[in-house]
Amino acid sequence: MSDPGHEAAPTGLTRRRFLRRTLAGVALLGVGGTVLRHITGYSLEAPWARSLRVLSDKEALVLAAIARRMLAADAAGAPTPDEIGVVPVIDDYLAGLAAPVCADVKALLQLVEHGPALFDLRPSRFTRLDAAAQDVVLAGWEASRLEVRRRGFAALRNLCALGYYGDPRTFAILGYRPTLPGAPGAAGGGG
Repeated sequence: MSDPGHEAAPTGLTRRRFLRRTLAGVALLGVGGTVLRHITGYSLEAPWARSLRVLSDKEALVLAAIARRMLAADAAGAPTPDEIGVVPVIDDYLAGLAAPVCADVKALLQLVEHGPALFDLRPSRFTRLDAAAQDVVLAGWEASRLEVRRRGFAALRNLCALGYYGDPRTFAILGYRPTLPGAPGAAGGGG
């Protein structure tokens, strides 16, 4: 028989038990996040990796993979996107843009990375596909019925072109031959 003036202790979640579980959950998430970061293949070893201001290692790796496919050098002796340093050039460009624009680019890179599972039913990330499969994925973005995917592809293509063709080593690919000021044939030059 229970004493009517004495209530039994609740058997539910006490504040102390809640705090212990929450702290244990936070610790588990922290350890899990650290472990996942190291086993997911998103460790950037490039010499410029520490200089990134906008892109994370993962986003930089996705962008590098996209640039390699969009800017595959057809011309003999053309520098690769990695030789040009396309990713740090784009990261510098993004650093000068408004935060919402950068957030959109970052979200787009995440979508491209995980898009093969969503749009193409490929059980792989973009960065883990071989070059031919990456080309198929990007072609799907370019020709998609969804305008947002086509615009995303165009934005990535333009960013990659900006990062690549701004380097003087690529000028000959475009047939561009800059003239130096004062050289014969230059505007305002002597000759």
